[in-house]
Amino acid sequence: MAVGTGISLVLSSLLSLLLFTGMQMYSKQLASTEWFTILGGFLGSELFVFALTAFNNLENMAFGKGFQARIFPEVIVCLLLALLASGLVHRVCVTTCFIFSMFAIYYINKISASLYQSTASVATPVKPSGKAKRRN
Repeated sequence: MAVGTGISLVLSSLLSLLLFTGMQMYSKQLASTEWFTILGGFLGSELFVFALTAFNNLENMAFGKGFQARIFPEVIVCLLLALLASGLVHRVCVTTCFIFSMFAIYYINKISASLYQSTASVATPVKPSGKAKRRN
């Protein structure tokens, strides 16, 4: 179910805030074992996705509906925020957060391209018929 830009801004901002505070509250548990540090990196990448969604929704409300997120500053700022939040938990969480975030941004781009980019049809050249006269 799709929601409007304003509601999506509020929801993604709240989820970002809750995820950040949850990561800080449970930082000792997330840093306790190997699997939990990987989970901490995954939670950091989810923070990246929610922060990017909130940032882009804010820009859409401020600059108009056609505004798109770019690599700099939107993606870089949200990625640094997620890496910082993961770094406050454990050093390994930063690495796993970066890896999971790269997968997330790849699939976000792939889904966005399939939904919003129009496919331009390229005209293929027509070959002439096989029996053309040759000049000697």
